Amino acid sequence: MSNLQIEEKLFSIENSIQKLSLAVKPILSVEEAAVFLNMKPSYLYKLTSDKRITFFKPLGKLIYFKRVDLEAFLLRNESPSVSEQESNENHWKK
Repeated sequence: MSNLQIEEKLFSIENSIQKLSLAVKPILSVEEAAVFLNMKPSYLYKLTSDKRITFFKPLGKLIYFKRVDLEAFLLRNESPSVSEQESNENHWKK
């Protein structure tokens, strides 16, 4: 293996470990939440400014997020599949 391949592999492992740690951490900083949501911190700040995502400011400056709130944010506005829609239509026809 070349040094470049080793560096790429190490970077990949480091990213995987970081993502795993975010999956078990109950409270996340802006930077951690942005990684968890796969978005830029600036966009996350915009969501907080528009009050479109739940956040906490315990000391009035730094912003924190509950991981469960971020998961709920990701799972809103569900679009059911065609088979789920058909199943619901058949259920109401009976």
